[in-house]
Amino acid sequence: MNVLFPTDFSENADLACNYAFDLAKRSQGKVTVLNAYDLPYSDRSLTTSLLEVMKENAEKNMRAYEEKLKAFGVPYETQVSLGNPIRLIKELAAKHSIDIVVMGTKGASGLEEVLIGSNAASVIQNTTKPVLVIPPGTNIKSFNHMIFASDFDLEKQESALVQLKDFADIYGTKIDVVHVQKDSGSPAGSRDKVKSILGDAQKEFTILKSDNVEKAITAEAEKENAEIVSVVSKNYGFFEGLFHRSLSSKLAYHTHLPLLVLHEPK
Repeated sequence: MNVLFPTDFSENADLACNYAFDLAKRSQGKVTVLNAYDLPYSDRSLTTSLLEVMKENAEKNMRAYEEKLKAFGVPYETQVSLGNPIRLIKELAAKHSIDIVVMGTKGASGLEEVLIGSNAASVIQNTTKPVLVIPPGTNIKSFNHMIFASDFDLEKQESALVQLKDFADIYGTKIDVVHVQKDSGSPAGSRDKVKSILGDAQKEFTILKSDNVEKAITAEAEKENAEIVSVVSKNYGFFEGLFHRSLSSKLAYHTHLPLLVLHEPK
């Protein structure tokens, strides 16, 4: 897989780096390492010298960081760019035929979640590529057991299921397909169609009843000692988005396990 790894050289990003290069190594791919620097809401004409300093510091940090990157023995390239990191990630993902974005997160809570948000959640909302989010403190050697949260809306999720299988095949991951029912039951034939798409991947199905999907998925992952959770990000329109917070965004803010986010086609 071709992996895009955005970094701000923080401890959280450094942790995600290990998973980005491990994934590329297992899949015989390569990693594009991106560092973005910017001065938001500023007058560029007054800050040219400051931007030059920021550029020099970013390039210096990347050169030092390459000592770590070389040790992985995996093909990689680096890029230091001026601009909004979310926009640059989206552009690079298309330009470099990226298969997946791997990034760290520090999460968010309370007013911080509402007013500032999480970079990981912003990337999820602004790219169509799969995103693997690594939360602080992750110490998992491999992904042996995955909880995949599905609403069985398979008309929109078939391509995401194919990507899910590709990821699981790399690690030999067992997929526990979890459907949380609120009121109505599962659509007829959903299980058989999922089985068909996932093919020879290890899989099982779990049906839960709960009014809180996020809590149900988190509790199931903890009960089953899963190492990773996967969800499909819903493609809400503008007005729908005003009233809905997708499960993927909620988990990106609050997850304590690695999170693999796939996308409905737009």
